[in-house]
Amino acid sequence: MLWRVSSTVRHRLGIALIVFGLLTIVVSVLAVCEVANGPGTGPKTFAQSRGYNQTKVDLQRSFPHGLLGGLAGLGITMFAARLAKRAPEPSPSA
Repeated sequence: MLWRVSSTVRHRLGIALIVFGLLTIVVSVLAVCEVANGPGTGPKTFAQSRGYNQTKVDLQRSFPHGLLGGLAGLGITMFAARLAKRAPEPSPSA
């Protein structure tokens, strides 16, 4: 290995990356939901509401990006969990 990092630094980096990975998953889900909800905020009148086909097409266009973002967050979280795992303390020989 080219560089060595102490156990506490690896653990802290792993925890930070776990939080970042989970945040990436949440942001990806919220982005897809926001596209499905449509532009603007607040309640809409019937005349302002979007049709089924318009919602379906927008959701189908945004889903691959959301899926890739969610899978990237899952990969980061899984990698970080391995990074954050502490090595077991060696038991003293009696």
